[in-house]
Amino acid sequence: MLEDQETPIKIRVNNLTKSFGDLTVLNDINFTIKKGELLAIVGPTGCGKTTFLNCLSKLMPTTKGEILIDGEVANPRKHNISYVFQEPTCLPWRTVRENVAYGMEIKGVGKAEREERANKIMELVGLSSCADLYPNQVSASMMQRIAVSRAFAVNPDLLLMDEPYGQLDVKLRYYLEDELVKLWRTLGSTVLFVTHNIEEAVYVAERILVLTNKPTSIKQEVIVDLPRPRDLIDPKFVEIRKLVTELIRWW
Repeated sequence: MLEDQETPIKIRVNNLTKSFGDLTVLNDINFTIKKGELLAIVGPTGCGKTTFLNCLSKLMPTTKGEILIDGEVANPRKHNISYVFQEPTCLPWRTVRENVAYGMEIKGVGKAEREERANKIMELVGLSSCADLYPNQVSASMMQRIAVSRAFAVNPDLLLMDEPYGQLDVKLRYYLEDELVKLWRTLGSTVLFVTHNIEEAVYVAERILVLTNKPTSIKQEVIVDLPRPRDLIDPKFVEIRKLVTELIRWW
C-alpha cells in the first residue's frame, strides 16, 4: 500500500501539542496516516506515548493543534474512534459474543448486522467456540482478542492500540500479532499501534514513527517495506529493527 501514491490521507495531525502546566509532553507533532494503513509508534519509556493516544482519541484535550479525519476535525460523536487499552476491558456480565457486539450497540447498529459482523470477526480470531462463555471463563489472551475484536467490529475511522500485547508471553504475542494483521488486512481498517517492543513494531507495521524524549516530537519515520508473513531472521527485518533500536537508544 505504501507504494500507492493515490491512497487518500485518512488522518492528519497538525501541530499537536500537550502541556501540563510548565511541562510540555508533546511538542508540535505533525504526521499523516493513509486510509487502511497500519502505523506503529515507538519511543523511549516515559516519552508520552499514552498521552499521545489519549489526545488522538479525544479522551484528553490538546493544548494546541488539531486532529482531522477525512478532512474534518475529529469528533467522537461523528467519527468511530476505537481504543484498545493495555489491560483487557471486557464487561464481566456479558458473554464473549455480547462483548464483541457492545460497541456496535452503542453506535446503534441493527441487530442483524451486529450479529453478522460479530460472527465474522469471532471466526477470524478464533473466538467462535467460546462465544457463549463469560470473560472469567476464558484466558487472558482470549480477553485481549475480545477487546481487539470489539474495536474492529465498529468499522472504526481510526483504531488506536496502546501496547495491547505487552503483558503476554512471547509465543502468545506473536500469535495475536498475526491475528491482528489478518484482521487489519481483511477489514481494511486504519490502525495506529503504540508499542515499546521494537521487534513487534517491525513485525506488524507498514511504517514506524520514532518519538524522542520529552518534550516529545517525531525523530524519524521508518518505512517497513517487507513481505508478509514477516520473517524475524530475514536480514532486512534485522536491519530495520537495528535502525529503530539505534534511533531510540541515541539522542
